[in-house]
Amino acid sequence: MAKVLQEHANIPPHKICGMAGVLHSARLRHNLAEKLRVNPGDVQGFVIGAHGDKMVPLPRYCCVNGIPLSDFTKKGAITEKEINQIVEKTRNTGFELLELLPEGSVCFAPSLAIVEIIEAYLKDLKRVLVCSVLLNGHYGHKGVFAGIPVVIGGKGIEKIIELDLNTQEKELFDDSLKHISYLFDNYKHETVVDDENKPN
Repeated sequence: MAKVLQEHANIPPHKICGMAGVLHSARLRHNLAEKLRVNPGDVQGFVIGAHGDKMVPLPRYCCVNGIPLSDFTKKGAITEKEINQIVEKTRNTGFELLELLPEGSVCFAPSLAIVEIIEAYLKDLKRVLVCSVLLNGHYGHKGVFAGIPVVIGGKGIEKIIELDLNTQEKELFDDSLKHISYLFDNYKHETVVDDENKPN
């Protein structure tokens, strides 16, 4: 949606962003907090990339008030297996909600995430949020929208933060962006076909 808006509206790229990982990052933090028995507000963490099963949760960047998640694994508070289970749970939560409550079930949480972005913009809060923004060489990609950490303030997208991804994270992120590009190219193809089939 953000890419379509960018291609058809005369709006600067720094004024266009999608919700992307705001909601998914919140789910990751909640799932970790539940396991560690801490307040979700004290947990920091990111989910980048696409929406759905191609999202890329980043446990390596998760911490509890500055304490790395790896410290908790060393002390036995959480295992690598449990972290992987939380990653999968984060990916699947939206699908589970659709199955349980198919009518209107997934509108409330996204609405709250959107409000969080709007508030950061209107109040110039300089929030670091994972939003879908246009990449221009960032992470080795150009011309595609993807969920990455950015600073949202009164000017819109004020800064794009490039995380130092390891090899596995970069491969997952690249695969996620291939999926985004595939979906957009498929949308463009269907749009052209629909236009050709319209009666004169």
